[in-house]
Amino acid sequence: MRPPVNRTHRAPWVLFVLALILLVALGLRLHGVNWDDGHLFHPDERDIYMRAGCMYDVLTEARGSSRCGYLQQYPETVAGIPSPSVFFDAERSPLNPHWFPLGSILIYVMVIGRSIVELFTDISALDMRYVGRPLSALADVGSVFLLFLVGRRMYGQGVGLLAAGLAALAVIHVQNSHFYRPETFSVLLTLASFWTMLRMVERHRLKDSALLGLFVGMALAPKVNILPLLLPLALAYFYTLLDSVDGRWARITPRSTLPMYGQAALAAVIAVVVLIISAPYALLDYNAFFDGIGSQVDMAREAGTLPFTIQYIDTPAFIYQIEQVALWGLGLPLGLIAWLAVPFTAILALTQRRHLRADLLVLAWVVPTFIFLESFEVHFQRYMIPLTPFLILMGARMLLWTVDFARRVSYVRSRPTVVRDTSFSFPMMGWLRAQSTRMAWLLLGVVVVSTAFYALAFQNVYAKGHPAVEASEWIKGNVTYGTSIVSDNHWDEFVPDLYAYDVWQFPVYNQPDNREKMDELAKRLSHSEYLVFYSNRPYSSVARAPDRYPLSYSYYKKLFEGELGYQLERRFTSHPRLLGISFQDNPFKRAGLPSPEPLAPEQSSLLTFDLGYADDNVVGYDHPQVLLFRNRLKLPEGEIRLQLSRTRTDRFQRPPVGLLMTAEEAAAQRGGGTWSNIILRRSWTNALPVLAWLLVVELVYLAALP
Repeated sequence: MRPPVNRTHRAPWVLFVLALILLVALGLRLHGVNWDDGHLFHPDERDIYMRAGCMYDVLTEARGSSRCGYLQQYPETVAGIPSPSVFFDAERSPLNPHWFPLGSILIYVMVIGRSIVELFTDISALDMRYVGRPLSALADVGSVFLLFLVGRRMYGQGVGLLAAGLAALAVIHVQNSHFYRPETFSVLLTLASFWTMLRMVERHRLKDSALLGLFVGMALAPKVNILPLLLPLALAYFYTLLDSVDGRWARITPRSTLPMYGQAALAAVIAVVVLIISAPYALLDYNAFFDGIGSQVDMAREAGTLPFTIQYIDTPAFIYQIEQVALWGLGLPLGLIAWLAVPFTAILALTQRRHLRADLLVLAWVVPTFIFLESFEVHFQRYMIPLTPFLILMGARMLLWTVDFARRVSYVRSRPTVVRDTSFSFPMMGWLRAQSTRMAWLLLGVVVVSTAFYALAFQNVYAKGHPAVEASEWIKGNVTYGTSIVSDNHWDEFVPDLYAYDVWQFPVYNQPDNREKMDELAKRLSHSEYLVFYSNRPYSSVARAPDRYPLSYSYYKKLFEGELGYQLERRFTSHPRLLGISFQDNPFKRAGLPSPEPLAPEQSSLLTFDLGYADDNVVGYDHPQVLLFRNRLKLPEGEIRLQLSRTRTDRFQRPPVGLLMTAEEAAAQRGGGTWSNIILRRSWTNALPVLAWLLVVELVYLAALP
């Protein structure tokens, strides 16, 4: 599986290039580590820090720890370092996080980290972002290094370096390194598992199998959604079995499989032990653990069960994720190359045997996992992060294969021939063959340069202030304290520090869409001076379910059209931008809403790429579009209520359940003739249908005779 490597000429320049790649990766990931000024706009990250803070307080017996966050629901919790009896009592143990959507190890690491930091200085729970985010960044830099090792072992040194370089620049990894969540750690440990699989297949050593179990257990600890890793694991052990019989299938016997089963059992035992050590209360509090996992599965299985998943209603499986990863996660053209590399790798696996094992191992991870993820209706882009390094790896391999193929084509064309080739050829074919190598290198260069440009442009997100923080500063500097503001951020994040204002939140999701809801909204809009959106989530999600929220959808449409007296005062954004070129998302077109233009002038770009709708995971945390509307026309409550009452909801209503048609439907169906008019009831075919059918079959048979 491992290509031959010339070690004598490898070390100096390879190590230099690899070190440069890792430095670039580290710089991109550590820049802007305090991107939210401590407001923690990522809810999962915020929850981890807060739970870790409460756990630290109860372990250190801090004053008031029993009233801290989630601990209020568990008064039986015993403060202090637990004794063995307390540790094994899930109800009393202070180490039980009572929260299992994400791995408990993330909380434990923050508790340990805070214990170390507190030796030198005081630090609050939310300030642990200065520990968590750098750890996430370092984990992702480690993933870049491991991708080089895996790529080199599978396809050669050049592929490993190119894949590492592209992964270092991949925006999806740069962005998620700025959050303390499981994804970066899962990627690191998944790649470590693949590296160990390759070592095990190559060397057939028991210690490699033990190391594999360690990495698999650690990979499952942050989040258990990488269970499809069992497929490439099974394939790797099958490779060891084939090697043990010299590739002869006929020699495989129950006895010959015993060493393979022994090694697999060792790896499984170690993986389970590691998983239990990292998340002991998954076993000790298994009911809560399975409830937490089950709730996550239920949330992902059906879009719309929770408000923040409504945006995924009717999103096409496969196509949505392919488009989002290509446009926003990796950027064009790398995103296109990465996805095209999947069928390319499959074709090479079928036609060439040189890298067959490596190809099958990668495909056994990427294809089944992608199919598994797309069986759910909810398509958070973060679900794709464990796959993107392997998409990049296959893309790098395809690019260098193209260069190698172009060289061979050009070489064949340049060889002198004794007999002149008189066969037909296109006029430009000779020129294309002569330039094929240059064109292949040009393609590779375009991919690398464009990916680097997009990565640097994305740094603008962290170079500027967070849009919600900028909106808060503008409001506090320009709006009188006590002013009434409508906040349309239900089940979303918030524009911070608006405590001095009379803020009312529009409950778009929790209340039924009825006239009472609209009357209250009309009252609030008429008495308020401003209306603010943290992000596009409310109007984008409501637009996906207009039959569920017909009145709210009409409200958003009228608001953006200016019919409610509100005009867009300012738009706060921090789009990826570099050298006057901007990459902007557009949530309005997908929602079927007009794009409002702010009254205040905005920063212009020399060239703007409108890439359409961006997934909530892409823009919702670190660079949302914050919209601030101002009540310019001061419409009275009655007029606003009248505007909202004019909503036409007929087109949103589902057809009534029943078998009877309306008079209009019946007339349309009978327009082409009724059954009695078209079919003669007294004909012999209706009297003897079986005989008629047999005659038709015989006629078809006779017509088919040669």
